Amino acid sequence: MKATAQIVFLLVSLPALLSAADLPFERVIPPAGKDALAPNLCSLGDHFALSWIERGSDGVSRLQMARWNGLDFDKKTLVAASDRMFANWADIPSVIEAPCGDLYAHWLDRISTQPYAYGVRIGRSTNGGKQWKSIGWLHDDTSATEHGFVSLIPDDDHLRAFWLDGRAMAQPDGRMALRTAVLEGDQVRDEQILDDNVCTCCPTSAVRTPVGPMVVYRDRSPREIRDTSFVLRNADWWSEPAPVKADHWLMPGCPVNGPSIAAHGSLVAVSRFTVIHHEAQVVLRWFNDGSVQAGREIVLDQNGPVGRCATVCTKDSIYTVWIGLEKDQTVLRLAEVSPTGTIMMRTTLCPIDGGPSSGMPRTLMSGGELWITWAGSNRIHLGRIQVVD
Repeated sequence: MKATAQIVFLLVSLPALLSAADLPFERVIPPAGKDALAPNLCSLGDHFALSWIERGSDGVSRLQMARWNGLDFDKKTLVAASDRMFANWADIPSVIEAPCGDLYAHWLDRISTQPYAYGVRIGRSTNGGKQWKSIGWLHDDTSATEHGFVSLIPDDDHLRAFWLDGRAMAQPDGRMALRTAVLEGDQVRDEQILDDNVCTCCPTSAVRTPVGPMVVYRDRSPREIRDTSFVLRNADWWSEPAPVKADHWLMPGCPVNGPSIAAHGSLVAVSRFTVIHHEAQVVLRWFNDGSVQAGREIVLDQNGPVGRCATVCTKDSIYTVWIGLEKDQTVLRLAEVSPTGTIMMRTTLCPIDGGPSSGMPRTLMSGGELWITWAGSNRIHLGRIQVVD
C-alpha cells in the first residue's frame, strides 16, 4: 500500500520581488517517522527519491528511501542498517542513479570506538532500490580518522565520488585531503588526491559540466584562509585547486558550511557562504560558456545569514535555497536569478531552526516544481513550489 502524501499549504508573507500570482510554498509530509534526520533528494527517471536516516530504539540506524511517483510516495525501502552508522546533521547520506540504471548509496560507518573515526560505505541496487547490498568502503584506507562529506555524480558511463579524507591526520602535522575515485559495478578504482589541505568538515558539491566533472569545496591555506575552491577535469587531467573567488576569509576553525554547484547545459552556478570584511554573506557566482574566474556574481543575502546553500539550475533560472535571518527569526530563504544576473524572486519560505537540528537543506527540480528538504525537531521536512522548468 502506498503512503499517501499529505499536503499542507503554507502561505508566507512575500516581499515585493514576488508577485501575488505566484503559487504558495506547499508542505508535503514525508514518509518518515520520529527520530529522523539527514534528508536528501536525488533525481530518478521522471521523478525523484527522498532519503533519510531513522534512529531506532534498538541502537540501529537505518538509511531509508522512498520514491515520489508524481502523486505520492511509494512505500519506503531500507537501503542500509547498522549499529555503527555515524548519523549526524552535517554529513548526510545520498542515493544516486548511475548511467547504467543501477542505484548507488553512501553512508557513514564507524571504523573504531574513537569519537570521529568513521568511513564511507557504498551500497548498490540493481533492481531500482528494492534490495541493496554493501560493496564495501569507498576508500582504500581504514585508519581511525575521518572520511566523509561525499559527492556522487555521473561521469561518462560510471559514477565518480569526491570526499574528504583524513588518513594523513593520523600524524601530528597531517591534513585533511580532497580525494576522488570511480565507482563501476561493485568496484571502486582510480583513487587519487585532488587537494592535500582542505577544511576538515565542510560539505563538498560536484556536478558534470560540458568540460568534465567539477567539484567545489572549502579550501584551507597555511594562513587559515578558508575560501571556496574548485577542481575541474579537462580531458585526462585535473586542474590545480583554484578559488571560485578570493574572499580572503580568515577562519581559525571549520564553519561546517560548504558550497553548492549546479549546471544546466553550459550554465554553471556556485553558491557559497562566506565572510567578506567581517560581514557574513550568501553569494551566487555563475558562468556560461566560460571559466569560473570570468563569471559574474551577486550577493543574495548579507543580513547575517546562517548559510548552508543548495542550488539548482534550469535553462532560464538559477534557484538557491539557504538559511537566513528575518528580524529575530531564522528562516528558509529562496532566490531565483536569471542567467543575465537579474534577481527575479527572493522570498522567505518558512521559519527554520538556525542550529544544527535543521541539517543541510537540499533541493532539486522535478516535474516543473522545486522540491526542498530540511530537518528539525527530530523530524524531516519537505516542501515544493511550482516554477517554470
